[in-house]
Amino acid sequence: MSSTLHVFSNTTCQLRDSLRALEQQSAQLELPGLAGREWFEILERKLIPQLADQIYLVVAVVGGTNIGKSVIFNHLVNQQTSAISPLASQTRHPVCLVPSGFENRHDLTKVFQGFQLVPWSSAEDPLRTDEQHLLFWQECSPLAPNLLVLDTPDIDSDAEVNWERAERIRQSADVLVTVLTQQKYNDAAVKKFFREAAREEKVIITVFNQCQLPDDEEYWPLWLNTFCQETGVDPELVFIAPNDRQAANNLQLPFYRRFFEPATDASSENLKAETPETDSPLNLMQVLSELHFDEIKVRTLKGALHYLSDQETGVPAYLREIKARSQEFLAASELLSEHELAEIDNWPLVPNPVIVHAIRKWWQEQREGWSAHVHGFYNAIGKGVLWPVRYLHSLATEEKQPPMELYREQEWSVVLQTVEGIYDRLTLVSELGNELLTNRLKSLLKGTSREELLKILHQEHAAFDFDGQLEELIDREMTFFKEESPQYYTFLKQLDRVAAVGRPALSVGLFFVGFGAVGDAGTQLVTDTMIQSVVNVAGDVAGGAATTTVGETAVSSTTATGMGYLEAKFRRFHAVFAQKRTEWLATAIREHLLKTLPEELKSAVSLPDSEAYLVVQKLTIELETELKQLQVSL
Repeated sequence: MSSTLHVFSNTTCQLRDSLRALEQQSAQLELPGLAGREWFEILERKLIPQLADQIYLVVAVVGGTNIGKSVIFNHLVNQQTSAISPLASQTRHPVCLVPSGFENRHDLTKVFQGFQLVPWSSAEDPLRTDEQHLLFWQECSPLAPNLLVLDTPDIDSDAEVNWERAERIRQSADVLVTVLTQQKYNDAAVKKFFREAAREEKVIITVFNQCQLPDDEEYWPLWLNTFCQETGVDPELVFIAPNDRQAANNLQLPFYRRFFEPATDASSENLKAETPETDSPLNLMQVLSELHFDEIKVRTLKGALHYLSDQETGVPAYLREIKARSQEFLAASELLSEHELAEIDNWPLVPNPVIVHAIRKWWQEQREGWSAHVHGFYNAIGKGVLWPVRYLHSLATEEKQPPMELYREQEWSVVLQTVEGIYDRLTLVSELGNELLTNRLKSLLKGTSREELLKILHQEHAAFDFDGQLEELIDREMTFFKEESPQYYTFLKQLDRVAAVGRPALSVGLFFVGFGAVGDAGTQLVTDTMIQSVVNVAGDVAGGAATTTVGETAVSSTTATGMGYLEAKFRRFHAVFAQKRTEWLATAIREHLLKTLPEELKSAVSLPDSEAYLVVQKLTIELETELKQLQVSL
């Protein structure tokens, strides 16, 4: 490739690889993939293979149904390579003639990506019915050493697969020999095809075929002008050919050069169409061979680069599409965050005597030496003296349920109520009109998901060692208290009194977090599960102030000393234990109900800040900068 454009080769290859990585990361956005996007097809089918290779020109004969494309193609190469028929839609696969030895110098599979290359054997080959995209090729010695010529399927065929094959050829082509007729110059499919060709800055050579000469001399300029106005095409060369079937079949169809300039406005008043003084037929292949290959190649590659980097049609538009879709996911996340998943006013409390017992047990384990021996001795005597009393009391009273088993039942009852509330709340959110959330939540809430969730929760809940969890909490909290506060010993001496007034009222909120605060308290804790539990503790402390704890944040109060402070410390045992229990519930809801929804939303929201997105953005800017610096004189 000319050094003028070789600089773009590495950039486009890096861009293609980075786009693939970005496409994989953005799958959760549910956007159309890269395949089928015109700018990406041009990147893969034209820019990457042709920027890194030596210059060759790809010329394709294109047009609508039953207008004589194969006739024009056969005349170009001066042989009956494609079958011709008065019946429509016969050519189903492209046919390519290459110069001698071309396949030894170039990889045809890269030149025509997306096609299965098959050696040409007969004129009937392109008529074959096959779901695969076939391209039949053959050497043609009269061709210039760097010229490829193709016949293509109809661009307006009833079989849409033919459109796709013709589009793939257009994307890799440099020159389009555009065949038009009186019947085929203003069809919607034809105009759509050539609008893309104009945007990609293809070189257009127009053959107005099947003209009734000389009668149509005054009409074809009007027809061609309409075509140009509708598509944006400005033909480099224009030829007309008569409607002569016998001459067409015998490779004797004449082609007459005409000078044409489309009108500059919607009217046809200022269009220019002239007949040369010497109006003799021309050889189309000779015309092609005399083209300035280097200039055309640079021009069409530059046009493809412009299309790739265009703000409205290229990579920048794709990046904006990702960002806009990411904002939709952010809106869905914020909508979910705005609605508390559950509000629990009756979360059960561990009985105070159980906490007192656990604290005293911890204290006994902290004693050392003579103190531990004396206290252990008197504890043993006390138990021995009081044994008859306890035995007689047990005979006179019914056996009571262990307090922590009672707590287990109370907590499970609250869990059941909470799950019901969560399902009701998520159902409400799914009906608020956000399509992203509606589809995902309905999928999560459908069928027997509630029963399955409760079954899993019950199994996990029944397996918990509540006593062990409480003792672990007491050990951690009391160890910290012992090191932190001189009131530690006072707390132990007045434990029964503190416990008598230290039973708080707890309320719990479960929130979906990660995209904003859930309130002043909620900002202090964001868990990895993205479902946050916030425990509020209300009770009488010094000065009558209400206290709040979030997770393991220390309970605040209006005083740092005195009985109020000690009562607040006792309330903290309740709050932290409740926090641990609600964190289990929040995690279980996340894992077994919401599943991957939080991660999907988070990943989608953060995609515009991802490395893959930023790399594509950086390469696109580099491409735009290089294009601005490129000066080509055509």
